[in-house]
Amino acid sequence: MKRKIPRLVLAGTNSGCGKTTAVCALLQALVNRGLKTGAFKCGPDYIDPMFHSRIIGAKCANLDLHFFPENTLNCLLAKNGEDRDVSLIEGVMGYYDGTGDDGFGSSSYEIAVKTDTPVLLIVNGGGCSASVLAVMKGFMELVCDSMIAGFIINNVTEMTYRYIKKLAAKYFGRNMIAGYIPKLPKECLLSSRHLGLVTAGEIDNIDDIISKTVDIIRPCIDIDMITD
Repeated sequence: MKRKIPRLVLAGTNSGCGKTTAVCALLQALVNRGLKTGAFKCGPDYIDPMFHSRIIGAKCANLDLHFFPENTLNCLLAKNGEDRDVSLIEGVMGYYDGTGDDGFGSSSYEIAVKTDTPVLLIVNGGGCSASVLAVMKGFMELVCDSMIAGFIINNVTEMTYRYIKKLAAKYFGRNMIAGYIPKLPKECLLSSRHLGLVTAGEIDNIDDIISKTVDIIRPCIDIDMITD
């Protein structure tokens, strides 16, 4: 991740896999480290950026190839990320979900490619163990350069995570897992409705929720692997 604008896309295998929870917790963990942290959101979504801005105390910019061209996309990334120690870009829907003949148009994947940004993919590991490797392999090999640099396994116990990590090293020949997210208690879950999450301003105890989530997730994820 050693680039002029240090950055990382946090994408998911699908909607509802835990992207926003992970991004908010990691943004707060980076802020707690004293890092000047930036945030971006793929697509026109306005709700997730409210959470991001609340945490980092600065504007969260949208990156959307449907509404503006590649040059504008990269200009926005440069303008809003040039003075940041690190920036996280939250993906939209599933990583490859988009439009057009190939299905990738305006997707998180296309934005990662156009901005030359490495990707950390969040995989829901609930209810399985070794099968997670097939999901990981499929996402990495669907295209020639998936941009995927690593994974976070969501909704697993520490024991299952260690087993998956051991198998991943065996089958992939390197450590590609930055950590895991255990099943979170109910009080740490962000409220949602039919159009997505409720806004940050509608949650009275949002700061407490994020703080509790960080306390749970921080020991489970290698922050150094993310910021290097």
